[in-house]
Amino acid sequence: MRSNTELFDLSGQVAIVTGGAAGIGVQMAYALGEAGANLVVAARNLERCQEMAQKMEKDLGVKVLPARADVKNTDEIDALYDLVMKEFGRVDILVNNSGATWGAPSLEFPLDAWRKVIDTNLTGSWYMAQKAGQIMAKQNYGRIINLASLAAFVGAPAEIMDTVAYQASKAAIAGLTKDLAVKWAKHNITVNAIAPGWFPSKMTAGTLDKSEELMLQYIPVKRFGADDELKTVTLFLAAPGSGYCTGVILSVDGGWVAQ
Repeated sequence: MRSNTELFDLSGQVAIVTGGAAGIGVQMAYALGEAGANLVVAARNLERCQEMAQKMEKDLGVKVLPARADVKNTDEIDALYDLVMKEFGRVDILVNNSGATWGAPSLEFPLDAWRKVIDTNLTGSWYMAQKAGQIMAKQNYGRIINLASLAAFVGAPAEIMDTVAYQASKAAIAGLTKDLAVKWAKHNITVNAIAPGWFPSKMTAGTLDKSEELMLQYIPVKRFGADDELKTVTLFLAAPGSGYCTGVILSVDGGWVAQ
């Protein structure tokens, strides 16, 4: 029987976190780095990634590689994986966290906005996962963590979330997660998803400021998520000890979807 230390030890592993330089991506990256994983922090804003990489290396004592990656651009994803393999020679963990949203009434939702959200949240996540899966299959080991949302499971009043493309993309992420979990289990790759509720971030700030009182009516614990409450679930799904857990979409939402 392995000890808890062994079950959660990521020493020597390599973890890519997209959207890892801001918002919830930062706390998920810290969760993996604190367990010993070397990190790749990737986002569209390279300067922000570089700044965060310096801070993480100082705080965590692991190697942190900053990289630019717009997940809507397959060439940039290819370049990201080339960089990671050149630097580390392996990929053990992928956290598919890059995301976009767009607010507009559903009867008038622009098609170009729909495509931007779907291309980022769904197509980008799929291509990131496929590239990681190809490497992990050769290693016969891997952990892929997709970011779904409470929006994958429920509709929402327009006063809170008038973001139909976001809802559709996150429901698709749940389906993608389950399908890849079944298909890639033979390669010792687990594929799971985290479905966060409302956490303060740059992306959610406008909604939280505008609709806080209404939103709290839907959250049984009557508060938003804290800046460390995604760390434990991220570490669990990334850890060696979670190898019998795959195809799971784990809600971290204060009870919203339990109602």
